[in-house]
Amino acid sequence: MAEAIASAVKSAGGDEWRKAKRRADSEGRVSSRSLDRIRYETKHDTIRRLAFEAMEAAYEKASGGGRYPANARQIYYAARPSIIAGMEGTVFQKSGVDSQYFTQTLLKDYLEIRRPPWDVVYDARGHFAEPHTGRTIGIGGLEVRRYVAGFTGGEFEERPDLHLRACIDTTGPRLRYGGVLFIEKEGFGPLLAAAQIAERFDVAIASTKGMPTAAMCDLLHALDQHGLKAYVVRDFDKSGFSIVHTLEEGARGSRGTGLIVDLGFRLADIEGLEREAVTYSQRVDPSENLIENGAEGDEIAVLVEGGYSGRYHGERVELNAMTADQFVAWLEAKLTEQGVGKVVPAGDVLAKAYCRARYLLELEAVAERLQEEKGEAIVAPRSLAKKVTHLLGKRPELTWDEAVWQLARKSRGGGDSGTDRA
Repeated sequence: MAEAIASAVKSAGGDEWRKAKRRADSEGRVSSRSLDRIRYETKHDTIRRLAFEAMEAAYEKASGGGRYPANARQIYYAARPSIIAGMEGTVFQKSGVDSQYFTQTLLKDYLEIRRPPWDVVYDARGHFAEPHTGRTIGIGGLEVRRYVAGFTGGEFEERPDLHLRACIDTTGPRLRYGGVLFIEKEGFGPLLAAAQIAERFDVAIASTKGMPTAAMCDLLHALDQHGLKAYVVRDFDKSGFSIVHTLEEGARGSRGTGLIVDLGFRLADIEGLEREAVTYSQRVDPSENLIENGAEGDEIAVLVEGGYSGRYHGERVELNAMTADQFVAWLEAKLTEQGVGKVVPAGDVLAKAYCRARYLLELEAVAERLQEEKGEAIVAPRSLAKKVTHLLGKRPELTWDEAVWQLARKSRGGGDSGTDRA
């Protein structure tokens, strides 16, 4: 009990009390404001105040002046130096800034209280899938907002315009994409979409939470059979090197992978970025594992600092340490350096696509002429609801509008030729 009390008194009377006493020696007294702050301001009060003061500048930095959506962890890394500087000289100086507390509590509190017109996104956690449409969204802030904003109101045209897709319907890499961009985090989706990375470089985008699965490695193996490379973007840390190694060797139970290109973070990529301390949970020197996974000596010197005091320590750098515009510029430079570019098929394929385009444009012109003509009025049968219900009873896999389509086809003498899903 005595030791515990002594420890508590020593902690409470740390640097802050000594500084106050020195000021008292020079000024003749300790101000009541200083006493109140020392006595009553808690660690969370201090971090909260400093975080709120730094929040606007951090968002501006993380979002590239509002040009891109800002991931919550990007805002954290932008605000972190200012918060740490503000804690210097206080009894809370050594406690640091927890990213979970900042992103899940402080940032959300700020957004609720101040209500700034910011575009802040969090990593998607789970997915939501519609029946029949094939539409799936991630359960993240931006994804949900966009989905809700795009709700249709139940209205539709009886004589809709015929909109023919210019893009040829494809599945897989043939004629569509020439590489895979693998990012170890899922939260970069909105930023990549805003920067149109997939469209401008003709790359598929893949991500996983944690280490790559056997299914991910199997997919890369299949794409390798078509000559595609996987370009990996990951954190500068022990897990990042393990991810690259797993993709190169294949996860347990997989058939292997393809050609893996490690874009970084490597040591040269983290210059000038905010580093954070890391403590390794195991009491085994992680250097050997890092060597096996391709880390070089100067990289290991950063990831695992010298000395051992019960746990191994070092520094790491997350992708989120880059602001949105920094990340986009860095990624574009990396892809360009690797020669990643647009897919343009051979001449015979282009000629076939040209003939297809002319054919569809002729169909579109015929449809436009039909719309201009009044034509015979179409009247729905009186017992339509009963017929739809009856058909759905026999074929419950259909949607109600597919059932209507089948009945309309039958009335024209076309018979029933399947679901005719669009």
